[in-house]
Amino acid sequence: MIGWLLIVLIIAGIGIVAWGAFHIQANFFLKAVHQGNTSNHQIALTFDDGPHSVYTPEVLKLLARYNANATFFCIGNHVSQHPEIVKKIHEAGHVVGNHSYSHGQTIDFNGKNSWLEELRQTDMMIKQAIGRWPRFFRPPYGVTTPHLANAIHMSGHRVIGWCARPYDTLKRRLPRRIAETVLRKVKPGAIILLHDTHERIVPVLEQLLPELHQRGYALVTVAELIDQDAYTET
Repeated sequence: MIGWLLIVLIIAGIGIVAWGAFHIQANFFLKAVHQGNTSNHQIALTFDDGPHSVYTPEVLKLLARYNANATFFCIGNHVSQHPEIVKKIHEAGHVVGNHSYSHGQTIDFNGKNSWLEELRQTDMMIKQAIGRWPRFFRPPYGVTTPHLANAIHMSGHRVIGWCARPYDTLKRRLPRRIAETVLRKVKPGAIILLHDTHERIVPVLEQLLPELHQRGYALVTVAELIDQDAYTET
């Protein structure tokens, strides 16, 4: 009987750890910011996985049309391929954050030193592109681990999560459904997760931005939403 109870407890413990790793909002292994000041009618759109040679410039045009600022969590390898786009993001008043260098499928198995190298390489690429060292970091896939937590403790990055995720990268999701999901979940202080790396993001924003504007939301960077500088001196 005791043996079975021990097995059940072990399985339950593994389940809890796995749940915590895959749910960044749980703050299980490290603390992340998931929303900002709820007393202001401000929200933050964030875009992961770019820059993309085609879609990121289109996103920038739409944001400019609606006088909206956003935060772009860029993959270091993509920054090295398109530094001119990252420079345009920065010059347009948006914030550039770190989203790892490789965003590999097995990156969650990285040890502390591998994570530190991912962070360092991406920081360097962003610094070369815009002349600033990024403070903000978003974990690939939103997965956290003890090794990542140790790396973040050493690097000093501020981890940014989200409170609204419409799973816009799923190909079966129509732009209308993606926009509707965001509008259903949006609230003052919300940090919204989108991606500037697929063809549906343009029609999504074409529907989403005017509706958010009509509802009176100010679209600001994460830095403004949480009142913290997006960049460090070193």
